[in-house]
Amino acid sequence: MSNRFEKNYKVNVYDVDSTMKCKFSSLLNYLWDVVIAQSESLGETKEGIIHNSCIWVLLKYDINIYEYPKFKDVITVDTEAIGIKKFYGYRNYTIKNSDGKIIGDAFSTAIVIDAEKRRPLRITPDQYDIYGITGEFDKTVVLDDLISLENAQYSKEYSIRYSDIDSNNHVNNVKYIEMSIDTLPEDIVNNYRLSNIKVLFKKETSYGDTIHISTEVIKNENDKINTLHTITSTEGKLLTKLQLEWQQYE
Repeated sequence: MSNRFEKNYKVNVYDVDSTMKCKFSSLLNYLWDVVIAQSESLGETKEGIIHNSCIWVLLKYDINIYEYPKFKDVITVDTEAIGIKKFYGYRNYTIKNSDGKIIGDAFSTAIVIDAEKRRPLRITPDQYDIYGITGEFDKTVVLDDLISLENAQYSKEYSIRYSDIDSNNHVNNVKYIEMSIDTLPEDIVNNYRLSNIKVLFKKETSYGDTIHISTEVIKNENDKINTLHTITSTEGKLLTKLQLEWQQYE
């Protein structure tokens, strides 16, 4: 079996923004798609479901985007399952342009849960074998190392739409990022590009729920901005934390 897998993607017109460059949301969709493609090619899953009615659920992303591909570009996204530890699976990713230049990379932490009971399950020895992994991951990965929001400057509420729900029957992780960015002033969105995305997913959200997003903007040196976002339920429970880094266009 193999712990590394790659897949090519053509940037189509529905993947780009008004500048004809690939949207960050499309890049994130490629990252998750390549994981599903690998797990299906190895026989671990069928249509995203592990054979014992379990699913992989993303807990955390840390993504760097160095350069955005353009309309009609063909890029290669590869992923490597680098370790497993009890309930958690860890992956690296790279995004390369047609010349082989790395234009993005990422690290993710995911967990296996029972699809019906929504409870975490210990990863089985068969899954270690499928990905060619021997022994438990020997590194400590801190889940919540994101900067905490202290001074909310912007906020919005959203009612979860049916179109926000993914195949796991909860809000798609990309939607959280899109909603958070929607709280920002136009000056940031129009004059800065998103260069790093850190997201920690704490609890699931379902169709019909209402969520509240709070945002803080922190200006740094070197023409960079950090935006911090927390997403909470109507009861005040933390659902998701985000830390986004923006770099001013040259």
